[in-house]
Amino acid sequence: MTRPLLTLLLLVSISAYGAFGFSIGNEALLIQRAKTYAANPTPDDLADDFIFRGPVIGPLNYADFCETLSSVGGKNGIKDAFPDLEVNQFGFCADPTEPGRVWYMERPRGTFTGPFDHPVVGTLDPTGAKYIGPPETRSIILNEEGKVKYQSVGYVADRFTGDNTGGRGAVFGLYYVMGQVLDATVGSPLTIALQKISEYLPDIPKSYSKKENLPKWWTDDRMGAEK
Repeated sequence: MTRPLLTLLLLVSISAYGAFGFSIGNEALLIQRAKTYAANPTPDDLADDFIFRGPVIGPLNYADFCETLSSVGGKNGIKDAFPDLEVNQFGFCADPTEPGRVWYMERPRGTFTGPFDHPVVGTLDPTGAKYIGPPETRSIILNEEGKVKYQSVGYVADRFTGDNTGGRGAVFGLYYVMGQVLDATVGSPLTIALQKISEYLPDIPKSYSKKENLPKWWTDDRMGAEK
């Protein structure tokens, strides 16, 4: 291989991957990184100033998010309760106005065939119920190091597609199929009250982090289900 060709390949590599191996300005790499995370998310993928947000859950910082995940992802967790779970992700695209943000959809399917250790009510026995989730919009924001700075989930795009979750997305849909109906309505006085009470119950998974423990870049004051 000639020196000019080697030089050209090096320049192309730097342009594509950025000086440190990743660039949010490269749309193809941005989407691929988002796909990799979405397919198999781990705490190692998250930035130190990470924030998780859903319609009524969050903002959760890195530590609280990982703790909440462990409450539904350990032994007899969601994967055990729905061993055939398929999230069916599609439509990954880069946001044209917000650098580093990737949007995508999910249409999950599964069957409740394994036990689930509910963090509040105890073990739920399987019923064989089918899980047909509605189409759900999610997003990821990546920083310049390729770490996930922000993740949003649970935003139902259409509740008239034959789902059996009462129009609920994310974990609220899974709970619904397991017979645990939770109010996922934004602004629900009952949900807001229960979330405030849960702040003082140490064994209940957090609905949101304390404001003083949120990273400075997060400036929205609304907590949990508050409008």
